[in-house]
Amino acid sequence: MRRGFAGVAAGVAALLGCAPAAAQGVPEVIKGRVNELVAQCAGAGGTLGGMTGQGQFVIPRDFNGDGRTDFLVSEGNFPCTGRPQLFRPDGLARVQLFIADGTGGVALAFDDRLLAYRVLDGRPARLQIARRGPACGAARCGDELRWNAAAGRFDEHATDGRQVTARPAAGAVASAAASEAAPAAGATAAAAVPPMVAGAEARFKARCRRETLAQAGQQAANWVDGHCADMWGKAVAAQPLAGAVLVAHAAGAGPVDGLRRALPMVRWSPRAEQGELASGRLGNYGAGLGGAGGLADRLLLSWRATGAEIPVDLPTALEARGAALMLTSCQKTGVGEGERAWQVTMPGRAPFELFIAERTAPTGGALSYWVAEARLDGRPPRKGPTRCEAFW
Repeated sequence: MRRGFAGVAAGVAALLGCAPAAAQGVPEVIKGRVNELVAQCAGAGGTLGGMTGQGQFVIPRDFNGDGRTDFLVSEGNFPCTGRPQLFRPDGLARVQLFIADGTGGVALAFDDRLLAYRVLDGRPARLQIARRGPACGAARCGDELRWNAAAGRFDEHATDGRQVTARPAAGAVASAAASEAAPAAGATAAAAVPPMVAGAEARFKARCRRETLAQAGQQAANWVDGHCADMWGKAVAAQPLAGAVLVAHAAGAGPVDGLRRALPMVRWSPRAEQGELASGRLGNYGAGLGGAGGLADRLLLSWRATGAEIPVDLPTALEARGAALMLTSCQKTGVGEGERAWQVTMPGRAPFELFIAERTAPTGGALSYWVAEARLDGRPPRKGPTRCEAFW
């Protein structure tokens, strides 16, 4: 069983400079990132080290000057004892900046793989970054992120003498307030992504506890709560994926360029992979658009790793945002392997199909994979047997 946020709350409290009880107020998305990194470290054979000093990989500061606490997550500083280069295999490491949204949640405002970074304290705090590669036009380049209040995003300003104009930060997403104040042309109210509903975590854990005890018996009473906390961590880790699915569904099937613009949280690649109209990355997950003739009709998400546990639960993540899911097909295809389909209905929206094929590696050297497809064209979900031997 993987070690989730519940098991590292004291350490996170230490790195945030607060009491363990206060760490429970850390936004769910940040907890999910902690869970995801802990799981990846454990899956690679490492163990969680000290989370202070160089191991402080979550940094709370006010980066946009609104008086709220934002969060920087640095994978390169994650203390994975035994696998110190796990998150920096080529000298670059992923850094994400999440800004507080005023409701207790956070929104991703910056996401890139960096050579180095530093945080300068102040009001607001400043994030300076160093890159290398084609994006620089040089072997190495430096920028500073500065909040653009009018656009509701961070812009990058060169700090190394390069003669370039300020531009939106990598992975920048306009804040909800800015989007409401100045909606983009063609945007509709349906494009808003609903937050997690109040009480979603408590309801999930209660259901998980009830179902686990019914299946495993009272001997599970000693470990069921930790198990359900880990399962909830997978739903939290899937929230960025759930957000992308809901944004894409709101946009609907259409020209691939329009859907790319509707999904700024995806870092789109210059070239599409075979079988896709567009390809990119959403954090540690593959993202793509499927269809034909330049018209995209489905969003594709994927993950693969050797000997690892699948780190996300997308159906539960959608339920946490108010979706109703009805299983329409379930088929086990091998050991720890199978596929399922659901009809997903969000309040006030037409239903859509979510299809997931997955495999959890039976041995440490085998491949685990997870592939999800969300239909955007209103096609009815596939139908089949809904009772099958559990493989997930």
